[in-house]
Amino acid sequence: MKSLAILVAEDEVLTRLDIRGMLERAGHVVCGECGNGRKAVELARQLLPDLALLDIMMPELDGIETAKILYGMNIPAVMLTAYSQPHIINRAENVHVCGYLVKPVSEQSLQATVRIAYARWRDMQHVRRELAETREQLEHQKLIARAKTILIGREHISEQAAHQQLIREAMSLRLPLVEMARRVIAATDGASSPGEKKVGEASKFCRNSQT
Repeated sequence: MKSLAILVAEDEVLTRLDIRGMLERAGHVVCGECGNGRKAVELARQLLPDLALLDIMMPELDGIETAKILYGMNIPAVMLTAYSQPHIINRAENVHVCGYLVKPVSEQSLQATVRIAYARWRDMQHVRRELAETREQLEHQKLIARAKTILIGREHISEQAAHQQLIREAMSLRLPLVEMARRVIAATDGASSPGEKKVGEASKFCRNSQT
C-alpha cells in the first residue's frame, strides 16, 4: 500500500501520540494533528489529506459532524471511539464513514482498518466517476436524438440522413457531435421565440448540405 497523508483528530494527547507512532511505523505521514473538530476541518482544508482519523467525542465539533464536512471535501474518514453503541455506529454510517475503530487501538487493527478504508474509498470514487460518465453519455445521446428529430421534421429526411448531416457539419466546424446537436436545438428554440433573432447556423447548414 502506498504511503498516505493522514490527519489525526483526537482530544486525548497520549492516544494521539500513540496513533501517530503506529501510522509512521506503517510508512504513513501524519500531515496534521489536533484535538477538536473545528481545527480538524481547518487543517483538512489546508492540507488535503488522503484520509482522516477522527475521535467521535471531540470538543467544539464532534467527529461525526466533522466527517460529514470532510466527506463534502472528498476526504474519507475513519472514526476512533471508546464507545461501541449501535446508535453511534448508525450515525457514523449515515455520513459515509469508511471505517470504525474502538479504543484502545492496536497497531494491527489500525493498519488493517486504514488500508481497507482507503481501498473502499477509492472503489467508491471509481463508481461515482463511472456513474457521472454514464449520466453524461446519456445526456449527450438525448441531445443528439432531439437534434435528429428536429432535422427529420424540418427537412423531411430519414433518421440516418439526419445523423449523417449532424456528423458532416460537426466535422466541417470541428465540433464535437453533441455540441453540433446543441446548436441545432438552440437555433430551433431561438427561432420559435417571438422577438428573438437567432439565425440558425443549424438551419443554414441543413439546407446548404442538401445543395
